Amino acid sequence: MSDTRKRSSIWLQFKDIGNKKADYVTASKMLLLCKGLQLVTAENQWTVTVQKVKELVAALCSAMDRKFLRMEYNTVLSETTLLDPRFKKLAFSDCRAVDEALQRISAAAAAKCTPSSQPAPPLQGQVEEEQQTSAVWRLFDDRATGDASRRNPTADAIMEVRSYLEEPLIQRAEDPLSWWQAKASVFPLLVKVMEGRLCIVATSVPSERIFSKTGQILTERRNRIRPISPSKLRHLIFLNANLP
Repeated sequence: MSDTRKRSSIWLQFKDIGNKKADYVTASKMLLLCKGLQLVTAENQWTVTVQKVKELVAALCSAMDRKFLRMEYNTVLSETTLLDPRFKKLAFSDCRAVDEALQRISAAAAAKCTPSSQPAPPLQGQVEEEQQTSAVWRLFDDRATGDASRRNPTADAIMEVRSYLEEPLIQRAEDPLSWWQAKASVFPLLVKVMEGRLCIVATSVPSERIFSKTGQILTERRNRIRPISPSKLRHLIFLNANLP
């Protein structure tokens, strides 16, 4: 491959990543995308012969090495990647970063654990019927109640995380949210943590567009709807942001 074609190939890789970000790529993909971009660029670093191209590739590699140095330790990126059933640990090269992220996820899952709801008081008829068998079942009921009260939210969360990691990866083209929906009853604590992580977008473009649309709605061209109520403004912003 000629140096010109190699330079074009490198540029296309950056352009492809940029286009993906414009499509609202979620944060869980960023570790793999950035590492892939580094790898593709580094592969061309020692094969080009034109000095200017070599300098360009070297500058790109150096800049990415600095920018992505501790990316795996980023709280948002590491947690969202681990909670994506397509990637999990596969996106990491640093075991310590994985361990720290798993500790944070386990702590967040434990915080989602709520005490078991108290049983409803029995009806009068039930009380009379149960009085005959209560003596027989009292020992079991006492043990069951004590076991439930001794449950450790942290231990439950850690067990969920371990079980989740043992699940096989799904295909990259599959929908991770559909997977979580199907597994919600299996991982009731983790699914609550996932809801606040897996939806994070890797670019500020969506919010910037919403702010821009809000400004357009409130410009002088829309004087006919002034003064506009906050409720109507929210409705207009929602329609402008979601309608094609």
